Amino acid sequence: MELQTGNKSVLDADPLVAGYLPLVRAEGQKVLDHLTIEEFGIPPFTLMENAGRGAALIIEQNYGPLRGRKVVVYCGSGNNGGDGFVVARILYNRGAHVSVFSLKPPASPEAKNHWLLLQKLQSSDRSDRLHLNAATHDGPRTADLYIDALFGIGINRPLKGVPAGFVERLNATDAPVIALDIPSGLDADLGLPHGTAVRADLTVTFNSHKPGFFVGRGSAYTGHVSVVQIGIPPSLLTHDAVRPVDWISTDEAVSSAIPRRDPQAHKYSAGMVLVIGGSPGLSGAPILSARAAARIGAGYVACAVPKSIQPILAGAMTEIPAIGLSECSDGGINIEAAMHTLQPWLAKASAMVVGPGLGRNPSTQQFVRALLRECSVPVVVDADALVAAAELLKSDSELRNWILTPHTGEFKRMTNSEEISRDRLHLARKWASNWNCTLILKGFPSIIGLTKERAVVCSSGNPALATAGTGDVLSGLCGGLLAQGCSSSTAAVCATHIGGKTADQYAERNHPGTMIAGDMIEGISDALNSLLRET
Repeated sequence: MELQTGNKSVLDADPLVAGYLPLVRAEGQKVLDHLTIEEFGIPPFTLMENAGRGAALIIEQNYGPLRGRKVVVYCGSGNNGGDGFVVARILYNRGAHVSVFSLKPPASPEAKNHWLLLQKLQSSDRSDRLHLNAATHDGPRTADLYIDALFGIGINRPLKGVPAGFVERLNATDAPVIALDIPSGLDADLGLPHGTAVRADLTVTFNSHKPGFFVGRGSAYTGHVSVVQIGIPPSLLTHDAVRPVDWISTDEAVSSAIPRRDPQAHKYSAGMVLVIGGSPGLSGAPILSARAAARIGAGYVACAVPKSIQPILAGAMTEIPAIGLSECSDGGINIEAAMHTLQPWLAKASAMVVGPGLGRNPSTQQFVRALLRECSVPVVVDADALVAAAELLKSDSELRNWILTPHTGEFKRMTNSEEISRDRLHLARKWASNWNCTLILKGFPSIIGLTKERAVVCSSGNPALATAGTGDVLSGLCGGLLAQGCSSSTAAVCATHIGGKTADQYAERNHPGTMIAGDMIEGISDALNSLLRET
């Protein structure tokens, strides 16, 4: 992901240096554990201790102080259960009343050793605050806190019997539930439950986020996610068997990539964006897009729309010129006349946004295809322009400096697919590479697919964005950043993250359901200020 304009990508070099967070799949995490133990000589007992201590600290930070409070820990027989033994010991030492329920005797040597430490503590426990129980024990009906350490990232089968009963009990309680590494029963890669899964209030995950937190239904099970580093060397992420292809955007990464305006800049050197869109009844979409492009820092923004609605835009936008495009008798855009009108504007443009509110009139769609074929500047293809673009994408595989911004329905139409919810990361990577362009797969979370089979998950945003017009704002943000010299991948990631940031800051002050697209534009300045303070 480029931090400056040019061909070199930080994702090809060292994304950790740029501040992006890796998403490590289950098999990759197992390799990381193995390499840490074998190549660096860090004992698995120590890794388990680090995991449990880190989790206990986060639990206390979120729900403490725990002295005198009842904590129930459900543990499996694997290493996830061993992590639970460590958490139980630490919280007991800090004054909590701890009850541990173990499915089976621990299987690994390190988990056995941590179980022995708990047994020694219990034998000297004169305060009767530590109880170690088999899974068949009915256990307390009430507790202040429940900890899920039943199954980790290795689970690949439906939960049944006693484990499923524990999950049901955890999901029925009103007390907070904390999952260690991953909610038991949730697929770490796909974010889908294996029959049933724990619905946690907090997930303390180890080493890195898991893809399943962001795809499928993962976010409905994880609650808030905190990451604990357990001592795995970051250098191991470059190992061929581990190397991540998916990353998470961060404030740090985005703030370092936001263009800074040169003190000697003028309006054209700061970037000129040409927005082409609108149709009768849909005049608001290009207005939102154009305003967003201007607000993100483009020095000059112009907006081309059908002549029949040009007066509406001219009256609504004092800073942005409105260009009228000739129409056919069927109401669509006249190709020859429109291309002639646009020639001087295209010569000045640094980037284009095509599609907001444009409509699907056949003449208009022909105009869009002609425009995209001739265009030599970076383009954001949005809304109804995606219909025309889809035909061009099928015809050749030339590398394009395009950003495509489909929502779920548009993406289904473009790919002739009915199901996209199973692994949106895979789909974003696959189709961005197939189409040789950057793809923003809008949703929660939004996922940016890059060429070379890579993807970035946007870590900002909330349901406030689920309102008409926010997609138009996003396309304008992309166009404004492209015009200022950002590559398509950088512009897409930064625009999506900044847009999400406006919604996050709005929701801190207001009910998220009250946000409209105009509020998103008004929040761009505050979002930029907060991000730039990161550098």
